[in-house]
Amino acid sequence: VFALTVNGDSMIDACIADGDMVLMEPVNDIFSLRNGMIISALVPGLGTTLKYFIKKGQKIYLEAANTAYEPIEVDPENFCVQGKLLAVWRKI
Repeated sequence: VFALTVNGDSMIDACIADGDMVLMEPVNDIFSLRNGMIISALVPGLGTTLKYFIKKGQKIYLEAANTAYEPIEVDPENFCVQGKLLAVWRKI
């Protein structure tokens, strides 16, 4: 298990806010992912991002939980799924 600190508001409608810490379970097999899971992924040119995993046919999209952001279409051969969401920790 590893932790990431959230930067930005792209997952705000999933109750994940800027400054939250997310606990992630490493993913070794991309085929174990299901549509709608929240994942962290390393995307060339964007860095690490936390988004919903969506697979439609042969295409993979990373979708924000904020309508202000467009889905990111990724090349299945050119991005790395780091982990899937286990928990959100927010300091009050």
